[in-house]
Amino acid sequence: MDKKLKLAFADDNILHLKMIEHLAREMGNYELLYSCNNGENLVRLVEANTEKPDVCILDLHMPQMDGMETARRLRRRYPSIKLFGYSASESEDEKKRFIDSGVCLVFSKQSPRKMLTSIYHYTRLFENLDIMDVEKKMLEQWNYINQQ
Repeated sequence: MDKKLKLAFADDNILHLKMIEHLAREMGNYELLYSCNNGENLVRLVEANTEKPDVCILDLHMPQMDGMETARRLRRRYPSIKLFGYSASESEDEKKRFIDSGVCLVFSKQSPRKMLTSIYHYTRLFENLDIMDVEKKMLEQWNYINQQ
């Protein structure tokens, strides 16, 4: 088995937190480092611990610090962490603003298993590439494929 991705996750909905925790363990390709009920707690944990996640999944709408502000703060301080959005929102404007804040992709809350599988493969695809331009071009294709 490939090495596990270190995962941090923030969502204010306890059912979604528990579901992602369960799926991450069941799938076997993630090591869950942190599971938080808002972005502020997630940022604090990332800052306070020497072991950093490979991947952070952020809910868009959370109290105290939403997913966009969390993404901006993490992107500034930890550019190597891959950030992904997770939302029930269908608003294309919100999804675009979420991506503009620093997340790679925004997933629907309707398919958490598909989201975790996609994030795993996306991250593995780009882990050995150092060229940001290549990643941006591939991301455009990835977004196009996932919209089909």
